[in-house]
Amino acid sequence: MALYFSSARRARRTAVIAVVAALVAFTLGWAFGRQQVPSVTSQVASVQADAADIAIGVERLDIEYEQTLTSGGGDSVASGVIAPLDELRTTLQQTMDRAPWLAGSQRSALLDSLAEVRSAAASSVTLDQFRMLTEQTGSAVRQAFGIADSSTD
Repeated sequence: MALYFSSARRARRTAVIAVVAALVAFTLGWAFGRQQVPSVTSQVASVQADAADIAIGVERLDIEYEQTLTSGGGDSVASGVIAPLDELRTTLQQTMDRAPWLAGSQRSALLDSLAEVRSAAASSVTLDQFRMLTEQTGSAVRQAFGIADSSTD
């Protein structure tokens, strides 16, 4: 013998099942999605770590510059200093794009400082002048990104 259920009862049962399934799916999606999204703190730390690497990279260029000045047939300034500076500029721009707290003036100042280091290398300034510019640029990067300046330690 078949049981008869009214269409209204079937519609209610279908609606309840659909709502429960939607709630379960939403809860599971929210829980898994929440675990996948990095926190703001970890995003800031990642940007600051990349900025610290950029600052160190700029400051270490004085070693390459010194080698190009002392070696007659060694690395050229273009391959030993300017090419790495161009790579650092690209990396700096990408890192600044991930740092929404930087103002436009800070971005411009950092890029100008890096361009000044590049211009100094191309102009064959003295090692002391070049070292001063790289240290200033490294400190400016750290300051802009809110990193403690470890170059004075």
